[in-house]
Amino acid sequence: MVELEDLVARHDYRLKPLLTKKCACGRIGLNLLRDKGTIMSICDSCRKTYPINRECSYCHTVYEYDDLECKICDVELTKLTEAEVSVEDNQKLIRRSKRKLKDGKITQNECNDIIKNAEVEIEVCGEKARKIREERQTEQSSETQTPKQ
Repeated sequence: MVELEDLVARHDYRLKPLLTKKCACGRIGLNLLRDKGTIMSICDSCRKTYPINRECSYCHTVYEYDDLECKICDVELTKLTEAEVSVEDNQKLIRRSKRKLKDGKITQNECNDIIKNAEVEIEVCGEKARKIREERQTEQSSETQTPKQ
């Protein structure tokens, strides 16, 4: 499971309110009303209320006003986050293994095996992250760490 702060750093969408501009009675410009724990639009003339929905700026899916996350985009962002965090974790594993080798806690063969497996995982997860970013046409998050050499 990915950490929330890692996921939030990669959000590339917003849920923007969709306001009803015109009432069925013809009046333009509705007011806001807080009713039953949510916000609605209300016509001052006929007192008709309209729900306020939110639309995802990326996939244009419409949600209720109280929804704060796009269920479609969050699935992709979770996959992206898992892939990028896995790359970072494997880079850290390589650095830790090299330190353990220096300290004599593991042998050269063990270190080579760990590095080999970690590099394969970095390659696979890096490719997965690249594909998701290409599909979503987004840049790598500035909050993700760049690999240390």
